[in-house]
Amino acid sequence: MSRHLGAWQEILPEPLSGARLVLSESDIGTTLPVPMHGRVDQVFYSRGWLIPVDTKTRKQPRVFVKDIIQLSVYAFILSRISARLFGRSIPVSSSGYVRCVSGKKVQYIAVNLLSGSQVIALWNRYWELKKFGLRARPKPAPEHHCIMCPKKDNCPRGRLIPSRSL
Repeated sequence: MSRHLGAWQEILPEPLSGARLVLSESDIGTTLPVPMHGRVDQVFYSRGWLIPVDTKTRKQPRVFVKDIIQLSVYAFILSRISARLFGRSIPVSSSGYVRCVSGKKVQYIAVNLLSGSQVIALWNRYWELKKFGLRARPKPAPEHHCIMCPKKDNCPRGRLIPSRSL
């Protein structure tokens, strides 16, 4: 099914098909429990849930961990400000979409978002490192760690590892 967005037509994933676009290129922020802000590309309202979408222009349609963190921060903020924005508290979906634009091709990639406590933990770690003038430079886990990981299917790195049949 296609839906017109702006001046072009795109194929939307089922959860967004028929959804209402409620925010586009909107600045959002909260101060509680910690100060966070961002500029969300789109937020859809579908079946009683808010679903964040972030657009990335890339040669290949792919999702990075930083994309999941960014969408998770938007979801975290939305969960705290939905009552102010929409006049009532609306739950935020535990998944969102990275809209990858590769040339003329557009693909929506579903991602599972981090929990609120994970977002807060990342915020705390960021400020802890910043206090000492350091930057996070995580190294991907070795492949043999990923093979048996229960979160492999939701991880951009884990999805690249072929499943082994027993």
